[in-house]
Amino acid sequence: MKLIRLKMRYDEADSSSHGNILLVAIVIIAGVLLLAYLLGFLNFFPGDDSLAPPIIQIIGVNHGTKFESQVTIRSFGKEDLENDKLRAKIFVNDEELLACIYSLNGHNFIPSHHYGVKYIGGSGCKGLYFSYKESIVIDLKNGYIKPGDEVVLYIYQKYDGDISCPIPANMLNRKYMEKYLDEFVFKGMEGYRLYSEHRYKA
Repeated sequence: MKLIRLKMRYDEADSSSHGNILLVAIVIIAGVLLLAYLLGFLNFFPGDDSLAPPIIQIIGVNHGTKFESQVTIRSFGKEDLENDKLRAKIFVNDEELLACIYSLNGHNFIPSHHYGVKYIGGSGCKGLYFSYKESIVIDLKNGYIKPGDEVVLYIYQKYDGDISCPIPANMLNRKYMEKYLDEFVFKGMEGYRLYSEHRYKA
């Protein structure tokens, strides 16, 4: 009887040590995966180094015969956005365009203050709100965008609260980290938060 009890205790101790070893192994593997993700060796969203979701997207670029560079954007967010509290930046092939868009409200848009932009129009800038599935046409200076160019649209929203700083997804990517530091550390757009980012092949 004593022998059976000793054997049972030995089996319990053996399974307990196996459980501890397994738990330590799982923690080590999870730590390695997290470190690899933070250092950019592992990306759960391949090919996407965006700092914000593509809530407002470019749906087309009209080139025309003179490279008119008319960019049409659309809101795919479910909330109504106050268009006067939205700003836009446009990059072409990683270069920021000289196109100052301080408001997406059509009534408050003054072309002389918005260099590089002739006008904005469309259902999303007529009233006070840029709503779901509404569009805005941003007519840029001719020649700004040519076929084959990579266009990136950044939308910023006026924000009164504290802007949280997300964990960087790819610390070994120089361009990504420059963008990350500018947006969340140095805060290039003080008082505004990056709300949406979308890439489009013209």
